[in-house]
Amino acid sequence: MINKIHFGKRIAAHRKELHLSQAELSEKLGVSSQAVSKWECGTALPDLDLLLKLSHLFGVSINDLLEDRDIIAKLAKCEYENDGIAYFVPKSEKGCNKEWADEIIRDDWIARNFNSNKAENAISDEIGRRIAEHGGTILEIGAGPGGGFMPYVLKANPEATVIISDISPTIVSEWKRFLDRELNSPEIYYAVFNFCNIPFKDACVDVISDGGGIGNTERGTGTKEMALKEAYRVLKPGGLLVTSTGFVNKEMLGALTENVGQILKDKRPDIFEDLYEETVLAGFKKIDSVISGSWDTDNDDSDIADLARSIGVNLRFTSYIRYCQK
Repeated sequence: MINKIHFGKRIAAHRKELHLSQAELSEKLGVSSQAVSKWECGTALPDLDLLLKLSHLFGVSINDLLEDRDIIAKLAKCEYENDGIAYFVPKSEKGCNKEWADEIIRDDWIARNFNSNKAENAISDEIGRRIAEHGGTILEIGAGPGGGFMPYVLKANPEATVIISDISPTIVSEWKRFLDRELNSPEIYYAVFNFCNIPFKDACVDVISDGGGIGNTERGTGTKEMALKEAYRVLKPGGLLVTSTGFVNKEMLGALTENVGQILKDKRPDIFEDLYEETVLAGFKKIDSVISGSWDTDNDDSDIADLARSIGVNLRFTSYIRYCQK
């Protein structure tokens, strides 16, 4: 069955790519502006002759105009279960995550976070714009309940082709449930997998967007080094990894007493990892780092903040955005 809403969104996206107004498109086709408006609103479909004209004008097949793509089927290198979401891991939530997953659903975290991201945020809006302008297929890894950079990408370009992924089935299904209602875009896809072992072919995506997932790689699922190498592998030549990271820098470490510094290195060595060398070793040669802000443990309720308070220190983390080109 043809999804008229998705058809209309595809027509609108192709029209905008050619910098045509609805009136200009209607003139080229010899129809009224009202007819084009009805197509794009999903209330009507053009006849076969007009579909052929649209196909020639946009440089795509009639099937591409009418049918939803299955982009994940083209990218996947192994079998998966598909019911609107591509499951490369079991569909059931891990027991250790069950309470957290139930809270996400009960308190509607996804909608709250997405709607809060609509407010102007100069840094995040710029990141979303840069990712969207790179274009192509954008893979958001470790989206989490905040969505990573995906909400800002869709804010910059609601027609962007985005794959939203996470290792948590609940996270991905909740994003699908919300975005189907909010945007109903034919260009948003959903997958559940471990980003330390991305189940996609080599050199198949244009952008990998990482709004903090790699920095929070879960123990038992892999390492940050593995995640960076996988990102490099699946990116096309010239592809872009946009990743955020935050760490306690050397100056802050040097200001700590030797005893406190050693406790932190023993219990949470990851807070001192800037991942720059690991990014280079993964294969990325052009890496641009931009300071995006900082935060203090005194004003936070995370596990590391609890540890810092227990040993009587306030740690300052510097946050970076890295644009890494393959």
